[in-house]
Amino acid sequence: MKLTDIQIDRYGPLPRFAHECESNFEVFYGPNESGKTLLLEAVLKLLEPDIETAIPHVSRVDESPSGHIVVETAGTERKLGDGSVLSDLIDLSPRHLRNVFVIRDSDLQLRDEHEFYDSVTQQIGDLHTNEIDAIQSRLVERGRLTSVGGRGLSSARSRGNAAAVRDEAVDLAGDIRTYITDAEANDIASVEREAVAVTTELRRCEDELALQEAAETWDTHATLTERLTTYREATEPLDDEVSRSTLDELEHLDRAIAAADDEIADLESKRASLREERTQLKTEKESVEAELTPLETRAADVDEVERALASFREAHGEAVGSSRGMRFAKRTALVGLGMGGVAAIVGSAIAGVLLAVIGGAAAGWYGLQHRSVTAAEREQERVLQRAQDAGLDAAGIEEIAPAIGAFRDEVVGLRDRRDELERQLQVTDQLVDERDGDLQTEREDRRSNRERKRELLQRVGAADIEGYRKRVNTQETLEGKRNQAAQSLTDALGTPPTTEPDPEVKIRYWASELDALVADVDEHGDAAEYDPDRLATLREQRERLTQRRDTLTGQLETHERRLRGLDDRIQDLSAKPFLGESVSLPARSMDGLRDVVHELDLLIARIERDADIAREALDIFDGIQSEEEQKISDLFGAESRAAAAFRTITDDRYTGVTYDADGRALQVHRDGQEVLTPQQLSHGTTEQLYFSARVGLAEQLLSSEPGFFLLDDAFLPADRTRLREGFDVLRELADDGWQILYFTAKDEVGTDLVEAHDLRCRTLDPLS
Repeated sequence: MKLTDIQIDRYGPLPRFAHECESNFEVFYGPNESGKTLLLEAVLKLLEPDIETAIPHVSRVDESPSGHIVVETAGTERKLGDGSVLSDLIDLSPRHLRNVFVIRDSDLQLRDEHEFYDSVTQQIGDLHTNEIDAIQSRLVERGRLTSVGGRGLSSARSRGNAAAVRDEAVDLAGDIRTYITDAEANDIASVEREAVAVTTELRRCEDELALQEAAETWDTHATLTERLTTYREATEPLDDEVSRSTLDELEHLDRAIAAADDEIADLESKRASLREERTQLKTEKESVEAELTPLETRAADVDEVERALASFREAHGEAVGSSRGMRFAKRTALVGLGMGGVAAIVGSAIAGVLLAVIGGAAAGWYGLQHRSVTAAEREQERVLQRAQDAGLDAAGIEEIAPAIGAFRDEVVGLRDRRDELERQLQVTDQLVDERDGDLQTEREDRRSNRERKRELLQRVGAADIEGYRKRVNTQETLEGKRNQAAQSLTDALGTPPTTEPDPEVKIRYWASELDALVADVDEHGDAAEYDPDRLATLREQRERLTQRRDTLTGQLETHERRLRGLDDRIQDLSAKPFLGESVSLPARSMDGLRDVVHELDLLIARIERDADIAREALDIFDGIQSEEEQKISDLFGAESRAAAAFRTITDDRYTGVTYDADGRALQVHRDGQEVLTPQQLSHGTTEQLYFSARVGLAEQLLSSEPGFFLLDDAFLPADRTRLREGFDVLRELADDGWQILYFTAKDEVGTDLVEAHDLRCRTLDPLS
C-alpha cells in the first residue's frame, strides 16, 4: 500500500500543494514555519478524517482540507478525500494508522500500548475469549482496581493512590484549561510579545535619550560658559564711583535749579506787577489827596455857613414861615375894609363896623409880619452869599443844607478812598517785601544747588549730566548682563558657599562647577546634536514605555505566579507510577500548559484506560486461556521484523525484542543475556525500540504487504550516528518495498543524508 499522488487545494495558510510520489524514499525539507506539519495534518485528514480522535491537537486549522490522495494497494489505485477513506480499503482504524504508520517528532512510542497490542493481536491472530482466572489479579493490579469483584479505582498507597491521583489530575487539568482560557482571553501571548517589544523599544529610547541628555549637558555647559564669560567681561569695566543714586541726585539738583529759575522769574514778574500796582495806587492816592486838600481848606468856611444857616433858621424861622399868612391877612384886611365901607353905604352900620374891625385887625397883623419878614430876607441874602462864597452850589437858602451835606459826603468819600489806598499801599509794600524775601531764598537755594551739582560732577569726573548719564546707562547695562548671567549660573550651578562679595570668588566657584558638570559625560558628546523637542519627546516616550513595561511586567508577574502555582501542583502530582515518568511543565508558556494538559489527559486516560481495560478484560476475557496471550509474543519473535530492525538501528548492541505476556510489556535482550524493559532504556534507544516495533506491527497488519510510513522528524533527538543508522533502516525498508515519506527541518537530513542516500527531496518554502 503506497501513496502515489498528493493533491491539497486548500488547508488554512498552506499554499496549493501537488506531488507525485516517484520513489519509495522521499524527503520533504523546509525550515520551521514552512508548513510541514500542516501538510502532514492535511494528508492524514484526507486519509482518515477521524484521525483527530487518535492524535490530540492535530487540528491546527479549524477546517477540513480540500483535495485528494491516490493510494495504490493490491495493484489498484483509489482516490481518497472525496468521501472515501483509508479504512474503506483496509481494515485499519485511525488508532492503528496513528500508532503504526505515523511517526511524529519526539513521539516514538505506542499510544495505549497494551490495549494496542491486544487489538493488533485480535486483528491478526483471531483470539477467542475463555475463562482465565490466572490473569484476573494481574488485571486488577494493572487497572489499579479495588479487587477482582470491585470495579472502582483503588485509593490504596500500594496501587499509587490511583483514585486520588486521577481526581487531582482532573482538577488540575480543569484549572489549567480555565487558566488557558483566561490567559487567551487576556491574550497573554500578545502581552509577552508586547513586553519584549516594549523592553526593546525602551532600551533603544534610553540609548537615544542618553545621547540627547549628554548633548543637553554639553549644550548647557556651552551656554553657562558663555554666561560665565559674560559675567567676567561685565565685571571688569564696572566703576564703583558710578551709580544711579548719584545720577538721580544730579538730575534732582538739575530739576531743582530749573524749578528755581522758573520760580525766580515768576517771583520777579509778580514783584514787578506789585511794584507797578503800588505806583498806580500812589498815583491814585495823590489824585485823591489833590481833590481832598481844597475841600478840606473850604471845610471851615462851610462850617461857618452851616452855623450861619442854623442861626438864621433859629432867628427867622417863623418869619420865613409866616409869608403865607401875610398874604391871607392882607387879603382879609382889604376885604374887611372894603366890605365895611360897602355895608355902611348900604345902611348896615353894625356889619360895616364889624367888617371894618376885622379888616383893621388884619391890616395891623399884616404890618407887623411884614417888618419881620423883611428883616429875615435881608439875613437870608447874607447867609446865601456866605454859602456861595464858601463854594457851595446853592441858589436859595433851602439849597444850602443839601449843598453842605453833599460837600461833606464828598470829603468823607475822598478821605475813605485815601485811607483805602493807603491800606492797599501798605499791603502792596508788604507783598513786595515778601517777594523780595522769596527771591532771596530762591536765589540762595539755586546757588547752593548749582554749587552741589558742580561738586558732584567734579567728584565723578563728568563734564555734564548727560555725559554722566551715558556712563550710568553703560554701567547698568553691564550690571544687567552680569546679574542675568549670575542668575543663570546660580540657578544651574548653585550659589557660591561664601559671603565674600569678590566676583573673582564666584567666577572660580562657577568655573569649578562647570568642570564638574561634564566630568562624567561622554567627552565625544556634541552640543550640536541637542534637540530640546526631541529630548522632551524621548523623556515622554521613556515615561510612557516605562509605565507600559511596568504594566506588562505586572501582568506577566501575575501570569508567572499563576504558572508557578500550577507548576507546584504539577510537580506534586504522582504521575510516575502510571506514566513511567513525572509530568512536568516543559516551558512556562501557553504551549507548555497545553502540553501539560495533554499529559494530564494521558494520565487520566491511562488511569481510567488501565481501569477500563482491566474491567473490560475482567468482563470480556475472564475465560481466555493464559496461553492465548502468547500470540502477542509471536509478533516479537527472535526473527521478527521488529527484532531485526532494532538490531540494525542499534548496531547489534541489542540482540532481540520479545513480549512478556505476564508483564504485558516489551523486553529488550542485550548481549544475549541481560533483559531490560523500555523504561530502563535511554530516551533515544526507547524511540528506536518503538520504531522497530511499529515496523513489525505494520507488516503483521498489512499481511506482509509493504506499506507506507509518514515520519515527521522522527529522529529529531538522535545524535549524528543514530540518525544515520536510522536512515539505514529506512533505506532497507524502502529497498524492501516500503514507502517512506520523511518530513524534516534538519539541515543534516535535507542536505547530507539526502545526498548520501540519493533521495528525492521536495523543498518547502516558508509560509508567507
